[in-house]
Amino acid sequence: MASIESYVQPRRLYRYRALSNLDQELEAITNGYLFCSPYLKLNDPMEGLFASSKLLKKSPNYQTVREAIKDNKQEIGICSFSETFDHELMWAHYADQFTGICVAYSLRRLLEHLPANVSFTRMYYDETVPTVHRTSREPSQLAKMVLSCKNYRWSYEREWRMFGFQGKVHYGEKGCVTRVYFGSRIHAKNRAKVISALAPFGVKTSKMTVGEYFIDFDDLDPE
Repeated sequence: MASIESYVQPRRLYRYRALSNLDQELEAITNGYLFCSPYLKLNDPMEGLFASSKLLKKSPNYQTVREAIKDNKQEIGICSFSETFDHELMWAHYADQFTGICVAYSLRRLLEHLPANVSFTRMYYDETVPTVHRTSREPSQLAKMVLSCKNYRWSYEREWRMFGFQGKVHYGEKGCVTRVYFGSRIHAKNRAKVISALAPFGVKTSKMTVGEYFIDFDDLDPE
């Protein structure tokens, strides 16, 4: 029987952040944690939708399986990342119109320091909702399968999703955050506050520059 193997993983994962609550964003970085939300708090109203196969619908435990998946979905916490830090739409949609930041994480270090019950998956994008078939897989696995799929129109996000318990998930290793990128419209006061907070942790920062239909980043020296 053949198998599926993943031989490549990104060195870095990125989180685009608005600064409407700057102190909270800085606390997450300096205290070494990621926040996992319930799927119903995510911005896509189609999150978690799924269909059932014809065989599953004929199964005597059909309703039990569906309810078990729904219950497990409610308990899972989700933290979203992207494979890229320089995507203009991501800066517009998730970093408050280029006024926010993008935080770079070392995936290897996260895997080393996050709790054992945390897992990562690369999102699958399709034109139809995922289908649950008759299977011996646990409802918790089926729930994660369902939450690993999104409509293909979201494929530009190039999302990796972290599953864990809801709330703060600590990694406790300052080296997990490798760099913070500033949007081109970030307020000078916010940029100075971020640089000051990160200086004791040795986190590098970069400022966005805007050219002719492209963006780039220049390294910043500590202020």
